[in-house]
Amino acid sequence: MHGDTKLLLTIDLGNSTAAYGLFEGSRLLANGHTESNYIPFFMQLIAKSGVYKPVKKVIMSSVVPELTYKIKKQLQNKLGRGSVYVVGKDLKIRVPMRYDRRKLGADRLVNLYGALHFYRSPLLVIDFGTAITFDYLSKSGVFEGGLIVPGVETSFRALVEQAALLPKVKEVAPVKGLVGRNTKAAMSSGLLNGFGALADGLSGRFRAFYGRNLKTLVTGGFAARIAPFMAHVDYLDPLHTIRSLALIYRKEIEPR
Repeated sequence: MHGDTKLLLTIDLGNSTAAYGLFEGSRLLANGHTESNYIPFFMQLIAKSGVYKPVKKVIMSSVVPELTYKIKKQLQNKLGRGSVYVVGKDLKIRVPMRYDRRKLGADRLVNLYGALHFYRSPLLVIDFGTAITFDYLSKSGVFEGGLIVPGVETSFRALVEQAALLPKVKEVAPVKGLVGRNTKAAMSSGLLNGFGALADGLSGRFRAFYGRNLKTLVTGGFAARIAPFMAHVDYLDPLHTIRSLALIYRKEIEPR
């Protein structure tokens, strides 16, 4: 290991969880998740990684404005001004689109940027996060628009909070087969099979509208859990957003 090597920390700050990645160039060294509002985590992560290689640069995407400022300020206090970039605030990236750019979340913009560089269009990007987004890139590489659906975890929490007789299970259990033989298994199978079928049904409608050659990229925190319950997945990369953030840093910031 070279002591003067500088690492890039990428952070995708969502409504409930934050995904992160540590990169050396284009090589992903480590990744994981934490609760979005657990700000000290990133300070601990930087301190821990600094034992081996120092983190000197950060790029973030966020859909939680009130947390963005707090995290950015703490990171800048640790790393210095000019070391932290927030997509959409400090850094404007361009993706050809017919969507209202002012209303597009930074995470979706980052996903689209990466999709245009990592894959061929036409492409449907399905992101299983707090919400599930279906974003369509045309053959010419233009973002035409998309759909937003309540996410797996959001639906799961609503189910256990609103139904008094259902068990207060903490997470979706593994599912074998189709039917559950107890209430917890039935809930888990319903969510996993249900959202798999929803994703298949909607991606099928996209292909009916825009052509059978439309490929599907599945990403997001629940991607690896849902993909086995889908019939049509061309590309599976749960880490697409943090890889795209690293790409944006290399292409949009380093050349400056």
